Amino acid sequence: MFSTQKVQASKPIIIIGNGLAGCVLAWTLTKQGTDVVIYGDKSINASRVAAGIINPIIGQRFTLGEHVPNMLDFAKAFYQKIEVELNIQCYHPTPMQRLFSSPKEQENIKKRLKLDRFTPFFTKNDISQQLKPEHSGIVQQQTAWLDTNVLLDALHHYFEQKNIISYQPYTPQSTPNIVVYCEGYHMMHNPLFSWLPLQPAHGEIISCTTKQVLAPDMINQGKWLLPTTPNTCRVGATYDTALNTPTVRASSKQQLLIFANSLFKTNPKFKVIQHQAGIRPTTLDKQPFIGFHPKHQNTAIFNGFGSRGSLLIPWYSQRFTQSLRNRSAIPAEANIDRFCDKHHWHEP
Repeated sequence: MFSTQKVQASKPIIIIGNGLAGCVLAWTLTKQGTDVVIYGDKSINASRVAAGIINPIIGQRFTLGEHVPNMLDFAKAFYQKIEVELNIQCYHPTPMQRLFSSPKEQENIKKRLKLDRFTPFFTKNDISQQLKPEHSGIVQQQTAWLDTNVLLDALHHYFEQKNIISYQPYTPQSTPNIVVYCEGYHMMHNPLFSWLPLQPAHGEIISCTTKQVLAPDMINQGKWLLPTTPNTCRVGATYDTALNTPTVRASSKQQLLIFANSLFKTNPKFKVIQHQAGIRPTTLDKQPFIGFHPKHQNTAIFNGFGSRGSLLIPWYSQRFTQSLRNRSAIPAEANIDRFCDKHHWHEP
């Protein structure tokens, strides 16, 4: 179900939220000639805590989604173009040392490497000599990380220059404008969309320094280590569905430090310089929430990208922009119509 009203030039689309989803959607709309007004705030949101890791192959079963290769190509082109337009560097192609956590994972990767669609994502390079010899694994390619803070700072500055962003709270009102909510986990407090099955997941990340020179590759073994310079890195992330308020905990910091130090032959003696927490807006079926409210036809949502937002958001922004501008169909796997039944939404 989507709005039957084509966007008019005199009616800017109102976007609620200035994290990665809201900003990328706003950028995509403006670049295609649609006026927008953004309502956000200057608090630290999950997009600024996130490591921005772009990894097409996920989980212990090394899953590659049907559309992920196209999403990956689209995200790469999108970020590289925005780097040129805004004169920034935010997209960092970086190989990933994928360490096995169990013999089952080794068996899974052997099966995957027999399939042609998986082979472009792996190399025959050896695992880093910095790592302990008991760590076996494989080196992934076509992985990257997005510096979300650099990107968001640049986008906010661009929107401020255009005078299309406000840091005042949005007051819901009757309006002919289309309003798109990009609120992250805060959507669970929004009565318009709280009926959608959000599964918020609390996560903590630490930033560290070390005197040891780190190899540039990311390391992934359930948790991950992301070198940002030769002597600094970010380590994450914890996962807790029982906590709905961003909270930094000493136990989580210790857990992440133990993981990071356990990877290397020589103990890097990491020193924590920052400890952050955020809430991932994950969903019941691990697909985004995109589409129009079943009753309020000018009210929409663009949310639920979880920990894969850096990969997914550019692709879905383009498709939702086409829907907003030209009434084209929203991808079925992400359309909130899939929850518009008696088990989820019902008219008050």
